Amino acid sequence: MPDPYGHIKIFADLSAETLQFRKSLTQITATLREKNIAYRWGYPAKLLIHREGKMHVILNTEMGLLKLKDWGIQVAEEEKQHRPKIPRVPRDWSTA
Repeated sequence: MPDPYGHIKIFADLSAETLQFRKSLTQITATLREKNIAYRWGYPAKLLIHREGKMHVILNTEMGLLKLKDWGIQVAEEEKQHRPKIPRVPRDWSTA
């Protein structure tokens, strides 16, 4: 029997401020991905990095850059940061 709710999709509804915060940390998150260091986004706007059994909370770009420097990690170059754009969902997505 098919799942009666299988057609439902849930998307994060993030504020412009949260999206801007995440964008400001692009260089840091690109470096973390390059080094295979686990991270996730915290609420309301923080970056949580899991490394060597500890959770590190990053509240701004400066904190993130200092943490990477403390770990002896060089920040990813600008050109490596660019990821393909994800297509936007149309305003009236129900007709798409």
